[in-house]
Amino acid sequence: MTEEKMFTVKFIVKDGKMATKVSSKNMSPQESIGLLEIAKQQILDGLKVNKKELFRGSQEEDVE
Repeated sequence: MTEEKMFTVKFIVKDGKMATKVSSKNMSPQESIGLLEIAKQQILDGLKVNKKELFRGSQEEDVE
């Protein structure tokens, strides 16, 4: 049985200040960096084609 892997990055912007919270489960640092690179590329690709909605979100419950 394969173990579930999880990687989350949460950005909180309030009163002009930004905080980040990063958590992972069963992931190596290299895998986490790879996921961040994929997300970065998706955002840059969205900018290239002038998409209005760059960030795709979900309405799942926060997992902490």
